[in-house]
Amino acid sequence: MNSSNPASATSSNRKCKAEDSIMVNCKRTKFMKTYHRQNFSMPDSVVFFVAKNPKTAVLYLKMVKTCKYFFIKNSILVIHRLYTYGGKWKVNAKPLDLTKYTCKYWIADEIYASARGFVDKNIFLPIVPKLYRCDVKSLFLYSQIISYNDLSLLISSAERIRFIDVNVRDAESTDVPIEDIVAIAVNAKYVYVTKPIITRKTMKELTKLPNFTKVDNFTLNNLSEAFDIEAFYSYMKKNQHTKFYIRFDPQISDAFKNRLKTIVDEILETKQFNYKPPCFYFTGIGLQKIQKLRQFYNSH
Repeated sequence: MNSSNPASATSSNRKCKAEDSIMVNCKRTKFMKTYHRQNFSMPDSVVFFVAKNPKTAVLYLKMVKTCKYFFIKNSILVIHRLYTYGGKWKVNAKPLDLTKYTCKYWIADEIYASARGFVDKNIFLPIVPKLYRCDVKSLFLYSQIISYNDLSLLISSAERIRFIDVNVRDAESTDVPIEDIVAIAVNAKYVYVTKPIITRKTMKELTKLPNFTKVDNFTLNNLSEAFDIEAFYSYMKKNQHTKFYIRFDPQISDAFKNRLKTIVDEILETKQFNYKPPCFYFTGIGLQKIQKLRQFYNSH
């Protein structure tokens, strides 16, 4: 057989899809064959409410293991670790086509998703409508585009957030500034973002967020000079909790660099800190100064 023949390839794809469909239907038929109506000691309305409103993924798994009724009434697949790289989704390290099943998904622990090398970088688009709930502690996104509404469904429980080359866009396809992302990351403890969208209001808006002051580590890479360094400087002198690591874009102006150098010199000359010393990196800072800043950063 000539594998390069388009008709043969199409026929083969159709055959694989048909076999997948048959396999899924067979498993469902086998599952339903042993399902029987239950006589619960509680009223049906109470049992139905419990089936539709599980409090945690652990509780839901216990329920469906106890009785198939709970899965029939509320069909959910609990996913502990959702991973994708190269366009293939994996669940708990095993390949899985998430678009194939009619049930909802409950993601419990971690999402690691990369769309590097793909033209269509909005890889969550077909999955979010099937999402029942997301309780992840770690949300790592790489090289992709995601809508602000979709992100709001994924990020609220996350404690560790890492965005590398990620564009978050609103309903008008406008890039969302970092302060709006932090606003919905209400449980964040560790935040790492490259090329964040910054405005002159960013730092002031961040300081208005009650959850911002609870972040343990906050790292921003490739920051433009739109960042209000004076607002940061004022906040820095009062900050006693968050460790800031800020790397600036190589193209920032000499005037902006000079202001950064003045702040760095003040930090390096401080004998005793009553705030968390941040670590800055920018072109021209000098090796000795960056090493000393890192030392202060790591020891406080």
